[in-house]
Amino acid sequence: MMIRHLKKLSILLPFVLLTLLGPVVSHADLVYSDGVMRYYDMYGREAKELGIDVSFYNNQIDWYALKQQGIDFAVIRLGGRGWGGGVLYDDRQTQIFLREAKQAGIRVGAYFYSTARNPTEALEEAVYAVTILNGETLDLPIFLDMEFSGDYPEGRSDLLNATARADIIEMFCRAVDAAGYRAGYYVSEAFYRYNLDADAVSYLPLWLASYTVDNMLPYYVTDFELWQMTDSVRMGGMDGQTDFNVILPPF
Repeated sequence: MMIRHLKKLSILLPFVLLTLLGPVVSHADLVYSDGVMRYYDMYGREAKELGIDVSFYNNQIDWYALKQQGIDFAVIRLGGRGWGGGVLYDDRQTQIFLREAKQAGIRVGAYFYSTARNPTEALEEAVYAVTILNGETLDLPIFLDMEFSGDYPEGRSDLLNATARADIIEMFCRAVDAAGYRAGYYVSEAFYRYNLDADAVSYLPLWLASYTVDNMLPYYVTDFELWQMTDSVRMGGMDGQTDFNVILPPF
């Protein structure tokens, strides 16, 4: 019981301290002004870096235009495993996006959509992801993308328990680390809280998806490296809407 209370306190502590010791504004702002995107949290902190995550669905991208609008990094899909038959696949735009983003001066990371059901499959996915990279260097981690399928609960990994999910993340990250890359994992805030043994993977970089009201900071999860704050930003150089991410300065 005491451990649970201490954990809750550690999650809330940054917000308590900033409320007591620092200026708190009434709302957060994701603004597009003078052709440049900026994000300010409710404590007035400006995002350290702004980024997008992309796959072949994004089609053609003008990376130089994104750089001019304030985009600092991109997380690019390497591939994944199908949620039905479990077939591994690569993303046909990976190498193009990596090359073009780097040429525009944008830092790059990567992600792999997982439907692994056990550590053995997680290892297989890690090896496949690293093979797709073919020696390309990254600035950010390779993230294991763990989420429910689009056909829940029929997806092959939809009904795993929280411990099994943590074991899969750990195996993937150990294998990626052994290959010379940093590794982390991507989950939604609800998934993190209710469907994952988060304590078991707390030492790993977390890329958190949490679409909050008025772009406010996530309330229950604070220890993340990247925050995917929305999936509906429009920017010049890309068709339609895109996922938008921030890296915040430390508290």
